[in-house]
Amino acid sequence: MICLHRKSPRLSRGALTAPGFLGHQKTAVSIQVVRLLAAAPLPMTVAVALGLLSALWLGLFCTASIRAALAMAGASAGGAMLSVCDALSRLAEARRVRHILARRGFDPRVFDAMARSRCQRDAALHAARQAGCIDKAKAHYRSRGFAWYHLLPQGTTNAPWRLLAPRFLKGSFLAFRRPRRPRP
Repeated sequence: MICLHRKSPRLSRGALTAPGFLGHQKTAVSIQVVRLLAAAPLPMTVAVALGLLSALWLGLFCTASIRAALAMAGASAGGAMLSVCDALSRLAEARRVRHILARRGFDPRVFDAMARSRCQRDAALHAARQAGCIDKAKAHYRSRGFAWYHLLPQGTTNAPWRLLAPRFLKGSFLAFRRPRRPRP
């Protein structure tokens, strides 16, 4: 049997070097970067800004003191790496929510669970866009009182130490981990 249509190649999970369209490696990397930008625009913007700031610190302070330059650049580069890790976690959450939406359809409980921070809401909206229920998801978040300028996670204005709580850090950087025991 002859197949008349060519199937598009699938990227393997998590691989940034899988061959893309026409077998080019660069295509696969750029597709993953675009997916990362779409699922987590805020952390990726912060990562780029901190990366540029790191280069700026090296350029400005390198002539004055190499230790100060390396300390400032290292701190900025560390913040950029944390932002990229957060973005990777959001991409994993977007995949998980997309699979839930494909299996169950629109469910407000899914979006309520993803409403703690702007990054989570962006990931949920990205998944809703891919699943075809973006209008319902936007209306749901609007009905809950969220707007574009709500950047900080809920509760950080009253208690900023929540950003260092283990539960917040686990949800931010380990969202892609699977539970040890599946639910019955």
